[in-house]
Amino acid sequence: MTRRYDLQVHTNASPCSSTPPERVAEAAVDAGLDGIAVTDHDTLANVDAVRDAAPDDLEVIPAVEVTTTEGHLLALDVAEAPPQTDPLAVVDHVHEQGGVAVLSHPFDTLRQYYETDLGALADAVDGVETVNSRCVRRRFNERAAAYAAARDLPATGGSDAHFPMEIGRAYTSVEDDGSLVDAVRDGRVRASGRGRYLSGHVATKLHQLRTASGRAVGTLTSGGFLRR
Repeated sequence: MTRRYDLQVHTNASPCSSTPPERVAEAAVDAGLDGIAVTDHDTLANVDAVRDAAPDDLEVIPAVEVTTTEGHLLALDVAEAPPQTDPLAVVDHVHEQGGVAVLSHPFDTLRQYYETDLGALADAVDGVETVNSRCVRRRFNERAAAYAAARDLPATGGSDAHFPMEIGRAYTSVEDDGSLVDAVRDGRVRASGRGRYLSGHVATKLHQLRTASGRAVGTLTSGGFLRR
């Protein structure tokens, strides 16, 4: 039996997302997924809320998308958020927790990306995200896939969803009934799905503009500038 996991999903605990935990769980079920990794930026704040909202047959993996000094890194199956430091130190922190470390959209030059110590990174990490739905240029995912193949690293897929309609656009397939994180470690995974989802980025920018505008109005009001 093939199981499908979206290994990069954001909630409104990330500043770039407005999706509440219950909508994440609902969208994952609607997408026919067997599990998701809740990977908010540098926090595990909403993992329990997603798990509480999810049905029993939807696996919710506690995870973080860590901001390193270079690119982003997915810390899967962890109990605390790793520090925002150099990538190799982050990987060590993930492994100390018994989790797995996966490079997130590693060569997407329109976002944070990796360009140094690539050999050392390959020796340290457990996998590479080779299908990310928000990589708007095909070559970003293609380079990640080539990097993983050249170094015999497991390839994963994740939508990088910030909104419900994105969940499940990219995913990781597992062919057995064992643990997802063990499957990543052992290379028993396959990346699938679609990339080049430009409208997701547009929606994110609009959300960030609305949030910034709301903060500005709040600041003016609290300071008395807009009071009558």
